[in-house]
Amino acid sequence: MNTKRYLLHSTKYFVKLLVLLAIIYLLLFATGTARVSAEVFLQELFTAPRGWLMIGAMVLLAAAYPRFGFVSRKVKADLQADREIIIQTFLAAGYVLVRESEQEMVFRASSPVRRFIAAYDDPVTVHGEKDCIVLEGIRKETVQAQFRLDSYLAASNNTPTTKS
Repeated sequence: MNTKRYLLHSTKYFVKLLVLLAIIYLLLFATGTARVSAEVFLQELFTAPRGWLMIGAMVLLAAAYPRFGFVSRKVKADLQADREIIIQTFLAAGYVLVRESEQEMVFRASSPVRRFIAAYDDPVTVHGEKDCIVLEGIRKETVQAQFRLDSYLAASNNTPTTKS
């Protein structure tokens, strides 16, 4: 992952954490369970050591997120020969093909809600190597796609999915 994409993923995750924090505090204020007013809360957030510690933790978590949130997985398949199975697998997972070349396919979530929740960091890229294809993207979606693709390929070849 290049530096520009790393920073973009990290920034998007930091914004998601800020929105989550804001929602939590809005719920506290709306239900009357907040221990202080909004004015005092903001003052504590930016002046007290506890507030700076929380902001620092959010920054560190956001900075580390691209390392553990995105993965690359290999599947024994051929990009051209197994093209239809690859597309069928991603369609079953709720993804659509948005871009394709001879060396690469890019899939995105078909649901706008899913894309929004993922902060539009939802593309899964499939590209070919010597004897396999490589899936790259957000961890959860990439690992699920790998599992599904292994199953679909095994079923199409009439081979068992488990290895002994």
